[in-house]
Amino acid sequence: SLVPLTVIGRMVLDRWPDNFFAETEQVAYCPANVPPGIDFSNDPLLQGRLFSYLDTQLSRLGGPNFHQIPVNAPKCPFANHQRDGHMQMNIPKGRVAYDPSSLQGDSPRESVDGFPSHATAPDDGRKGRVRAESFADHYSQARMFFRSLEAPEQAHLASALVFELSKVETVKVRERTVSHLRNIDDALAKRVADGLAMPALPEPAATQTPAQDFPKAPEVRIIGRTKDLLKGRCIGILFDEGSDAALIANLRKAADKAGASVKLVAPKIGGAKLSDGKTLAADGQLAGTPSVVFDAVAVVLSNDAAKKLSRESAAIDFVSDAWAHLKAIAADDGAQALLKVARVGNDAGVVEAEDAKAFLAAAATRQWAREPKVRTL
Repeated sequence: SLVPLTVIGRMVLDRWPDNFFAETEQVAYCPANVPPGIDFSNDPLLQGRLFSYLDTQLSRLGGPNFHQIPVNAPKCPFANHQRDGHMQMNIPKGRVAYDPSSLQGDSPRESVDGFPSHATAPDDGRKGRVRAESFADHYSQARMFFRSLEAPEQAHLASALVFELSKVETVKVRERTVSHLRNIDDALAKRVADGLAMPALPEPAATQTPAQDFPKAPEVRIIGRTKDLLKGRCIGILFDEGSDAALIANLRKAADKAGASVKLVAPKIGGAKLSDGKTLAADGQLAGTPSVVFDAVAVVLSNDAAKKLSRESAAIDFVSDAWAHLKAIAADDGAQALLKVARVGNDAGVVEAEDAKAFLAAAATRQWAREPKVRTL
């Protein structure tokens, strides 16, 4: 029997994958797989994908039987005459691999009731592959996107272009790219050209349709649109021998209450003995758990531990990277020696570890005002 049309293509997104490779990397979307009675429109994009997707799956997933991988296999029983081939997981039985046949009566058969073999679309006039005039406008959308960003986001975009174009060895290609940027926004083109040390701006690239000035679209921004919440964020606490046990406990409790997860980092995975004489195990070793994996960090150290870690590059990087990545940093008095060596400055995002409320407020944001202190954009 045919699968009811109401459930074709249904996808329920209600959980994270249990195994990213098995359930995400091996997914094979193939629009050529349709039940009888459904046909393909003459949409050119679909027509191209009917070929390319199957070719991609054969190459990416190793052979013609990718539909037997659990994440791609249908949940309802099905039967066909496809057999053998590389990575065949089933054990097809019988003598025939076709229908109709007189040699085997229990092989898969078409429905005796029949079904429409294809969809018939009315042919009501001439058809042509005609592009709308808007297809010639290559720059208006890019201009709207760039001008809709906040200033730090615009700076990051310009720096990203400089970073990538700096890998391009051919000068003419770099100049050609900047010539396209001039049609998007001249200020962006100048920033990129300056980052590439171009002696002069190239002429704007020839365009059939000049870019239009659309209204700004705030919804494309990241800055200013996210809620200042700690739910889903992760805070790292660096500690060592003699760290203040009560202070660590207070920070963990406050972070947990705010919805953040907390990971404890120490020079040794076994942890360290705190000020109360009890040993606290670490979730990660300092050398293998950099601050880049956290949304904010707290550094709770004794004076002696801070002096010792001031000679450890991993500890210095832990703090300096958090500062450079505009993250909130909480530190107690003992940690100040490490912050000084890491050249951490003073702003609203650097707070006393004893003030958990102020730290958590800063941890829910990025310190964009700090950026000019740590890099040239």
